[in-house]
Amino acid sequence: MTETIEVMADDLLNNDGNVTRSSSRKVTFPTDESIVSGYMDPPDPWGKGYNCTTEELVCAYKAACDANGVQPHRHLLEQLQGIDLSVCNDRYEMLSCRNLRLDSRQVEALEEIFKRVQFKTLDFESSGLDEDSAIALFDMIEYYESCCKLNIAHNTRIGLRGWQMCSRMLKKTPCLQTIDLHGIPLSEQSIPALVRSLRIGSTLVTLHLEHSNITGRNLLILVTALRINESLRELLLADNKMTSSDGQHLASLLRNTPTLQMLDVRNNALQDTGCAYICEGLYEQQGGECGLAALVLWHNQISHEAMPAVSAALAVNRHLQTLNLGHNLIGSEGVHLLREGLLRNRTLLRLGLQWCRIACEGAVALAECLAESPQLLRLDLRDNQIRTAGLMALKLALSVNKSLTRLDLDKDIKKEPSMKDYAEQQGALLEAIGALLQRNRAQARDKELRQLDEQQRLMEREEETSSQDSLHRPRFVPPQPSPIATDDGDASNDDGAPSRPADLSVSTAEVSAPFACVTSPTDRVLGVEDIVVGFNAAAGANASLLLVAPAAAANSDGDAGASA
Repeated sequence: MTETIEVMADDLLNNDGNVTRSSSRKVTFPTDESIVSGYMDPPDPWGKGYNCTTEELVCAYKAACDANGVQPHRHLLEQLQGIDLSVCNDRYEMLSCRNLRLDSRQVEALEEIFKRVQFKTLDFESSGLDEDSAIALFDMIEYYESCCKLNIAHNTRIGLRGWQMCSRMLKKTPCLQTIDLHGIPLSEQSIPALVRSLRIGSTLVTLHLEHSNITGRNLLILVTALRINESLRELLLADNKMTSSDGQHLASLLRNTPTLQMLDVRNNALQDTGCAYICEGLYEQQGGECGLAALVLWHNQISHEAMPAVSAALAVNRHLQTLNLGHNLIGSEGVHLLREGLLRNRTLLRLGLQWCRIACEGAVALAECLAESPQLLRLDLRDNQIRTAGLMALKLALSVNKSLTRLDLDKDIKKEPSMKDYAEQQGALLEAIGALLQRNRAQARDKELRQLDEQQRLMEREEETSSQDSLHRPRFVPPQPSPIATDDGDASNDDGAPSRPADLSVSTAEVSAPFACVTSPTDRVLGVEDIVVGFNAAAGANASLLLVAPAAAANSDGDAGASA
């Protein structure tokens, strides 16, 4: 219905300033039917992706290359040959453009692929992205939700506008959980634009910023942005030339971001003072419901003088499960200072002390901790000076300890001029230690099998109870046309089972750190729900840290580390 409103405008001023009287005026509003003449559905970005065959995908990419005046990459064509969406419409594992040197026209040609296929990982490392090509790539990933993990490492020509678009992509792409930016030096102008999306509303879980100039003011800007972030779980800040003063910013990060589970600051120069600051942050997490689970301090110029602070944090912390202090000059004196914290801690599962100048005296102190530890799973003592006396103490401790399933020791024999038969004794002790570790692993597998059997029996008992209840439950009769309607009020789904929420668990992404993957039955037996972390695979080498959920631990990569 058309509405009419009469407006009486009296005593209006004219241009000369004199008062005049205006006549009544009518204002008419159109009806709703005449305002809304129609509507359009939002565009479907997957309109061309359903039931797409391999031939159609390859032809579309070649046609896009011709339209943009570029040659199709042979490496991309080989990858597209293995994709057939007419068989499976799930995300494909990876599309790799590493080292392909892409310009903006070649990136535009990739849109025909992103229109049809979604991937778990997009790898654009060292692909020569510049300002225009990076903006085009980020825009397409945002629109098509192309990946869950993005690697654009070592693309150093991305400017300020590119990082602004990257920030928008991170904020508006809910499926993106991991981004790898290592090897890209970020300036004081680009880091604020990048971390703006991390303040609130981000779904990012893993952030790689190794060798990215994250020190001083840049680190402060990052920490300030993460204070109100609740999604980030893994932060990797290796090789950033951090100094001891940067430890204060990292301590503030731990105090204000308890949801962070893994912090990797390897290959920096935090020294004893910076390590002490970080331990203060760990100390203050003692009363929270969540906190840091893995800390990597590998190669940070730390000495025995920082061990009292580490020991104090371990004594009260109830969240830390993995601590890597490898390649620091801790020595046997530092191990003695660490002993009290290890004895009082009940959450630490893995301790890395590779190349820490530990001699037999330090090994004896660690053996005392092993004898009292009910939960430690792995201890890395490679590249130390542990001889017969230390091996003997570790062997005696393992005869009592039932939890340790892996003890990493050097396989070569350490010379002892004062002993004639040192080679035979060390060989026998290493063999005995291996046998005791094998015993613990077998017991862990047996315990796991018993737990699985118990869970199966509980499930069968619940199903039997449910079936018996359904037999005695009054049968529901649909209401018939009658003066009196009946309703039993039983809320259930179509198949008669009560409705339950969907499983929203998310597995953790793989990130780089000086560890290698460890997936043993013991990790699942002890219910490690946050992370499964292992140690470095070779002396002095930078390997990788793999974080997986316990249910997926059995399917992860094999352990590459050497054990006794």
